[in-house]
Amino acid sequence: MPRKDETQEVQEHEPRRPYEEWARELGTPGWLLAAAKTKAGWALGQEVTRKEYEAALEAAQGEVIRNA
Repeated sequence: MPRKDETQEVQEHEPRRPYEEWARELGTPGWLLAAAKTKAGWALGQEVTRKEYEAALEAAQGEVIRNA
């Protein structure tokens, strides 16, 4: 198991880009991007790693939306 400081070092080297760039590169549908950015609380142009971006997409896809 890596030490905590080694894990931080790996995270620091992951490229951070605005989530809009990840969306274009990965072809994320508009509805899913809107759900993910809202659920994650991202501001316009917020930089995230690809791992963070994909985790937000997964969380948004798992959200159950019900009519009240």
